[in-house]
Amino acid sequence: MESTSTFICPHCTLVSRTEETCSHCGALLSLPSLVSTTDWPVSSDLMTQAPSSLHSSLYPQDPQADSDQKQPPTVDIPQTTDSLSRSIYHPIFWGRGRTLFGIFIINTFYTLLTLGIYSFWGRVRIRQFLSSQTSFAKIRFSYHGTAQELLKGWSKAFLVFGVPYLFLSLVPIMWEQVPAWIPNTLAAMMVFCFIPIAVVGSHRYRLSRTALGAIRFSFRGHVKDYVRIWFTGAFLTFITAGIYYPFFENTRRAFLVSHTYLGNRHFTYKGTGMALLGIYGKALALILGILLTTILILVELSGVPITPEAQSHVTDWLKGRNFPSWLGVGILVNIFAFMWSWFYLQVSKQRYFWNHSAIGKASFQFTASTWNLIELRVINFLMLVLTFGLAWSWVQVRNLQFLYYYLGIKGPLDLHQIEQEALDASPTGEELAGYFDAGFDLG
Repeated sequence: MESTSTFICPHCTLVSRTEETCSHCGALLSLPSLVSTTDWPVSSDLMTQAPSSLHSSLYPQDPQADSDQKQPPTVDIPQTTDSLSRSIYHPIFWGRGRTLFGIFIINTFYTLLTLGIYSFWGRVRIRQFLSSQTSFAKIRFSYHGTAQELLKGWSKAFLVFGVPYLFLSLVPIMWEQVPAWIPNTLAAMMVFCFIPIAVVGSHRYRLSRTALGAIRFSFRGHVKDYVRIWFTGAFLTFITAGIYYPFFENTRRAFLVSHTYLGNRHFTYKGTGMALLGIYGKALALILGILLTTILILVELSGVPITPEAQSHVTDWLKGRNFPSWLGVGILVNIFAFMWSWFYLQVSKQRYFWNHSAIGKASFQFTASTWNLIELRVINFLMLVLTFGLAWSWVQVRNLQFLYYYLGIKGPLDLHQIEQEALDASPTGEELAGYFDAGFDLG
């Protein structure tokens, strides 16, 4: 790719290729540099700032984004290969909460009016809106699923799994002589066997109906392989009292990512279960550390040395008049510890998953911290509580903007080299997977 030297005005930031002074403000232009052609790639120093302070620059307002699908503004200046390899590309969500709220209100009204039937059309409308308002590298996403497909898939799932589950639930009522634990166990086993099939079917359907520009995503994993991973991992997790679960989770993630394609380019994942086990260990250690610290503080405040007799003295001390206040403090500290460890676990897992995923030669980067996630969730919770749930649309927009702000792709994308491949609707020989490909979807 051919490179072009450009001059950037230090005052108005306009770009010029030939003039030595800015044609807009007359200022002396800076030294030559290359301007990225991505949506709005964010440098490392910007990523350390708060999302709210960069909202206007990272997510520029597009007055017509909700209506006419206007493409994000771009600077059509080529880059060198070296510049592309150092660029960090970030998605942009152009939609607004009030537009999504309008869709939500209409969906709710028609869903109630049609006794829930319109929910499939409403779900498609929301997905189409969220996809069309998301762009990456100047290209819009799009969603091509239909409400008829969702309705057809739901009907099949209800006949195959819903009716038997409902029958098992009614067995204790119709036949009182049958112990309740028998149908309940059978129902739980049926749900457990249904989950891996539903995950693969849902994942395949959603990806096959999602496109970046004219190139569609696809999932080429087989149901039988995921079922094998599911049952093996569940068994090992059970016999190891949960220790194997991080390895199980990592294997599932690797299967779903490594069998995902954008056109003819596939995604890769290089995470390990041992590293994920370390993340779980740190979260558990944080909880245990706070609990132990709280106990030691209570013992120290009681004025009793840590001896075998300490238990009785602590019990007597807790009966004193200061007990309620210190008990309240201890409860708050432990609640905060549990919350912090949970948020730490969630954001650390996502950071590890993304940072060990790639598409071609470009790798993903996720830089959110525990405090960033806490701030997002707490504000979202307050918005929903104070508005009695009416702020749901704005919460969804905030979640997308949070994800796209901290998620980037670093390296050469070469999107022009990606080609659409003609694939069958279902994998050969996978009759059950093909059945779900017809339109079954949980999401």
